[in-house]
Amino acid sequence: MCLSFHIVDNEIPPTNAKIIEYINSVKGKKVDRGECWDLANAALNYAHAKWEPPFNFGKTINYKTEKIFPGDIIHIQNVTMESRSGNAITKWKMTEHTAILFELRDANKVMIAEQNVNSVRKVQINEWNLDDVKSGKLQFFRPQAN
Repeated sequence: MCLSFHIVDNEIPPTNAKIIEYINSVKGKKVDRGECWDLANAALNYAHAKWEPPFNFGKTINYKTEKIFPGDIIHIQNVTMESRSGNAITKWKMTEHTAILFELRDANKVMIAEQNVNSVRKVQINEWNLDDVKSGKLQFFRPQAN
């Protein structure tokens, strides 16, 4: 999969920009109960986005064929990821997880805002390589203005 991102800050949809504003205000803090979903819930409500809990976060986006933006919500179901570094292979599986696209690094590397990862219930920013997704459903949503 080859993705291409050419993002200029003013291209980010206004509702997405509000979500990023919220993430910047809570980095390193616990949001609500510290569950992954709590972060998306709080960010969408802060941005006054129109959405239907629990998992209809906005307009469905195909990240393989459509442009994605910081502030898009990601819902993960039974995703297996595998990364290689030299001779080492690291595999991990996420049964159910919700995160927010925070930053686009290059064609396949993204920074994700998430919480409740490795028993840490505070907002953290982690790097994912979308090419590491081997199976499962990785669904992106574009938050919609209310």
